[in-house]
Amino acid sequence: MKTRRSAITGLCLVTALSFGVAGCNNAIDGAGTDTTATTSAPQVNALDSLADAIQKLNNETFKVRRETGSGGLEISGVVDPAAKKVSMKWFSPIGDQGMTADFVQLGSAVYMKLAGDVQLHSFYRLPALSSKWMHMDASNVEEGSTFSDMVDGDPAGVNDMIKLVTDVERNGQLGFRGTFDITKSPGTQGDFFKRFGEKAKAVPFDVKVDDQGRLTYIFINLSAVDSRIAGNITATYSEFGLPVTVERPATDQTVEAPAEVVKAFAETYD
Repeated sequence: MKTRRSAITGLCLVTALSFGVAGCNNAIDGAGTDTTATTSAPQVNALDSLADAIQKLNNETFKVRRETGSGGLEISGVVDPAAKKVSMKWFSPIGDQGMTADFVQLGSAVYMKLAGDVQLHSFYRLPALSSKWMHMDASNVEEGSTFSDMVDGDPAGVNDMIKLVTDVERNGQLGFRGTFDITKSPGTQGDFFKRFGEKAKAVPFDVKVDDQGRLTYIFINLSAVDSRIAGNITATYSEFGLPVTVERPATDQTVEAPAEVVKAFAETYD
């Protein structure tokens, strides 16, 4: 049996909470438990409203920023979901230099440039990489890989999080709070957290929306699972409707991605 897992260790929290690429239309069934049977009407309404707020991210351009813990992984950029245009910059504080990754998607084409201490597979180092942009075909990106959420314009991994919600309630007029079951996230991401028992089945989150019901903020409290996990996730969404211009890297500054890079970012492995 093939176990899906992300290969890049430097992007540890993308790995830990990369919830896949499905939308929110089947949110209740996808959770594995029919929450309509166990929640009150206000809670069901809150779940529907939260799912709608997340779904709205597919309708407009926006700017996104994600941070993992204090001094951890940072991702920022712009997304045009309709045109499938994405421009992102990652920074992960691994090694002596840290690792940076520039990511561009234009339709079915993905381009990436890596610099710094690039590590994967238990800190196995990649061979020397070109300083040019590396091209990959987005249509070949596998669900559950590091890039699966990025290609779908979901760098914080929230599109599928709605499937894992076990409890949600409104928190003021423009907020929600609740818990989700991280053990049900795909592949080894969920398996890893099973060791933490019942706490992993009730990971707290807080969400804010704007006056048009669009998701603007999410905080995922992983330290509630275990105090040794310092990777709480915060993501903000802003500037909805902004013009998004993403330039294709020049041909003379582009090479095809080596097999090791494709394996690390676009594929899953056993």
